Amino acid sequence: MTTRSPRRRMTTVAALSLATALSLASCAVSEDTAASADEATSLDMVLAWYPDPESGGFYAAEALGYYDDIDLDVSFTPGGPNVSSTQIVASGRSAFGMSDAGAVLQARAEGIPIVAIAAMYQINPVGVMVHASRGVESFEDMRDMTFVSQTGQIGPEWVGRQLGVELKTQAYSGSIANFINDDSLVQQGWPTNETYQALEQGVETDFFPYAEAGINPYNDVIFTTEEFLAENPEVVRDFLEASMQGWYEYMSDIEAATAGNELLLADNEEQSPELQWYGWDRQREYIVAEEGAGQLGTMTEERWATLIDQFVELGRLEEPLEPSEVFDASFLPDIAAPTELPPAPEGSY
Repeated sequence: MTTRSPRRRMTTVAALSLATALSLASCAVSEDTAASADEATSLDMVLAWYPDPESGGFYAAEALGYYDDIDLDVSFTPGGPNVSSTQIVASGRSAFGMSDAGAVLQARAEGIPIVAIAAMYQINPVGVMVHASRGVESFEDMRDMTFVSQTGQIGPEWVGRQLGVELKTQAYSGSIANFINDDSLVQQGWPTNETYQALEQGVETDFFPYAEAGINPYNDVIFTTEEFLAENPEVVRDFLEASMQGWYEYMSDIEAATAGNELLLADNEEQSPELQWYGWDRQREYIVAEEGAGQLGTMTEERWATLIDQFVELGRLEEPLEPSEVFDASFLPDIAAPTELPPAPEGSY
């Protein structure tokens, strides 16, 4: 489950019940995406969070005209703590959604027929930060500290198992105020958000993704329904090709990043340019890592199988799923990550 500090929502999207979502699935997608030969195909994607650099590559693709070039009219529905992207996509109200791999597994276990088609974060950025002054070097050094984390967060549970202890926890309400004033706390967060908040308040931090403890679900997974995938394979391919090219440019070209960030700011006025550039800079290492270096957005059967086993071990799944039911990376274009990542513009944050 992904968590970040609450911010005002840009658009009101009611969270659908599963029953309502599934009852709508057969008609809405085809109606929303139907287009004549001389009209653009309209598509919507539910973002993983509010518009911010986490979605920057898609906004760059829009700004650079990549969707227009292939006659796609793409819109974005903001995510957030009260938005269920899996149910909205299952209902047919959006063609694509984004979430983490764990949410995809849980949706499949509940009978929601979605399929992962790409994964932007090869290393899951969700993790914890500690005061740099503590000199913490690994999760082992945190065994006697208190984890501030969202209820139900899988990371602390996994870390506790790995360390052989039951970690002390404190509920995360969305504010890092307690952490700022107490260096004995381990604060859940993202390296693109909470670490910047701490820095603004004069606290240097060290960040540790839960992936370093061995639990590494793909994050910002793009998914669609089995039905949409079967009925619109070329649309899926075109959307992914334009999107991955947008991500390539967003990460490697300052002008493209600036264009994408300007559109993001228009959709989310509570972002600041400083936070945008900080997030843009910090997130790239998680996208271009591992298999993502050779192909942006890629996924492997081995990674999915490992995660399924871990979810069964933790009791998050009653029965194992077949990886082939959960993901299909065959629609991805062969676009490698950029080999050079320029620094953020001087003075941008």
